[in-house]
Amino acid sequence: MVVIKKLELSIDLTRPAEEITEAIITIMEFFPGRQLGILQQVDQRIGDMLAAVKPKAEEPAAAKEETKETP
Repeated sequence: MVVIKKLELSIDLTRPAEEITEAIITIMEFFPGRQLGILQQVDQRIGDMLAAVKPKAEEPAAAKEETKETP
């Protein structure tokens, strides 16, 4: 029989960044030796979300020049 461990967290939504950080720290304590891989996956997902919400105006100038048509 597979045992599923569950952790319930109470989150204060007035402090989202701090609460997310604390949740990650708490969860990492259950995965000794696997923290690096898990955090790399979290980093990738956060990077993807940042890229999706970042305004186009913040793109580097080099990237903008690549999309311009040449006469």
